[in-house]
Amino acid sequence: MKAPSLLLVLSLFTASALPLTAFADDDAALRTIAQSVLDAQIRFDVPALDEVLAPDYVEISPVGDVDTRAEVLGFYAPEARAQMLAKGVEPVSATLGEPQVHIDGNHARLIALNTATLRIQGAEQQKQLRTVFEFRREGATWKLASATYVPYRAKP
Repeated sequence: MKAPSLLLVLSLFTASALPLTAFADDDAALRTIAQSVLDAQIRFDVPALDEVLAPDYVEISPVGDVDTRAEVLGFYAPEARAQMLAKGVEPVSATLGEPQVHIDGNHARLIALNTATLRIQGAEQQKQLRTVFEFRREGATWKLASATYVPYRAKP
């Protein structure tokens, strides 16, 4: 009786370990993709964004506008960066903090605190947004289906 019980426990443990491994890999992949989106935005890297955004990508901007994939890619065009620099605003870096990942089959959500460092008229400033990334698995790849950027004010 003890041998079958031990085999049952071992088989259940082995079966349950496989999804946890897959979950850990997806969790890390989603965090990496989300950070790569922030990095591409800071660099105005349209090809990098184009690679990760789903064909039907839609975003809600920090001012509440709903933007299509084409509009978002246009916002990060080289001429848009040149206009920003001409106004004395230079993106420096962006970090993904406090990430919370929720995976449900072929859909996932990552909620994080997006902290961007900007050089405005020569002085560095940080701007924070609570960001919600919605991902969809397409084959073996995660694509960013939507993002929502909400202005964040730190609690005193």
